[in-house]
Amino acid sequence: MSLEKNIQNEKEVNKLDLRGKVCPMTFVYTKLSLEKLKSGEFLEVLLDFPPAVENVPENCRRQNLAKVVRITPINQNKSYWELILEKI
Repeated sequence: MSLEKNIQNEKEVNKLDLRGKVCPMTFVYTKLSLEKLKSGEFLEVLLDFPPAVENVPENCRRQNLAKVVRITPINQNKSYWELILEKI
């Protein structure tokens, strides 16, 4: 099964909606969610705080928690982003 199919399969993706949250709590909540996952599982994080779009992936890399699969702006105004992480 390809990575893209895994991501699209709702049963395979854990979701975390952090819209309305700001740093550092965006990373704290992401880290707590990742700690519950097994290696190879995915976490979809929704973010609307622009600094978090850079800070969350960077801190996941630094702490060797997850690798970034994709960061996608959800609409033309970039009002929020979808971040897909794979637990290491």
